[in-house]
Amino acid sequence: MYILGMAGLCLVMFVISYTQDRRRLQNGVFLTIGIILLLFGLVLYAMNHLAGHVPYIAVLLILILLLLAPVVVLGIGVALIYNGRILLRKEGWKLPNLLSMLTGFGILVLPPLVLIAPYNSVLAPFVIVVQLCVAYFGLLFICYLVSSLLYNFHRPRYRPDFIIVLGSGLIRNKVPPLLASRLDQGIDVYLRHQDGEPPRIVVSGGQGSDEQTAEGEAMGQYLLEKGIPADHIIIENESANTLQNMRLSRQKMDELMGGKPYSCIFVTNNFHLFRAGIYARQAGIQGDGVGSYTALYYLPNAFIREYIAIIVMHRRIHIRIIAAGLILAMMAVLVLMIV
Repeated sequence: MYILGMAGLCLVMFVISYTQDRRRLQNGVFLTIGIILLLFGLVLYAMNHLAGHVPYIAVLLILILLLLAPVVVLGIGVALIYNGRILLRKEGWKLPNLLSMLTGFGILVLPPLVLIAPYNSVLAPFVIVVQLCVAYFGLLFICYLVSSLLYNFHRPRYRPDFIIVLGSGLIRNKVPPLLASRLDQGIDVYLRHQDGEPPRIVVSGGQGSDEQTAEGEAMGQYLLEKGIPADHIIIENESANTLQNMRLSRQKMDELMGGKPYSCIFVTNNFHLFRAGIYARQAGIQGDGVGSYTALYYLPNAFIREYIAIIVMHRRIHIRIIAAGLILAMMAVLVLMIV
């Protein structure tokens, strides 16, 4: 019953946290841990309190899950390597495009090395540290995916005064498919709010070192070619990253509204939506986001990249948690050695 109580507490904390702000990683943490504890508690309750075949079925399900776990992990590793090959073939050999393949190799190689390494050797502390880090960051990645999917499923119901479309880089000074999907999604939101005064679209993106024109300028031209009136397009062409996208776009909107309240929706690719929401909050933007379609082959690598970016964003918190976990693990090992 204690486990079920803890599960209920985590789920209540999830509801409170999600209601207050959908752009929190802790939403996924509370929901994931709550569901795990709930399932574990229900299995224990069935084994201890229910008669008949129910306890045996519960035990059988646990055994099946334990047996399938290595197969599932192996399958994920192989799938990530295969996905990495497809991504490299389509997008080119760049370091960011290697993330899914490297993750797949890590999944396949790391567990056997940890199992082979003898615990009574000098490698024992290293093995323990690796296991703790893998367990921590593996669980955190699941929590991140849950948080990101929850935010993607949410659709703003209000009518926006502005639609911010975030830039993502040009290819040969042209809008590539990835950026076009964001702009097309922004146009879709724009067309769905044509009653009364239409919203204005803020296209945000500066000029990269390898670009001859600013992203905002190219994005504005794309919208013009799609039939969006020029007076409904606002160009922000100085930002260099997502946080600057949000801050400089907010400055544009504030200047146009002259202190009057307004609402906005920002648009980016679905894999980038959750982190963009965090930056929107940091920039003081209260609006929610809408994710645009991304090719399936691109998603695994993109989500891994976004996860790493969020870990780096909150690196101090994670360093403290890992340090505390290692200290507790060392204390437990010392206690066991003394006993």
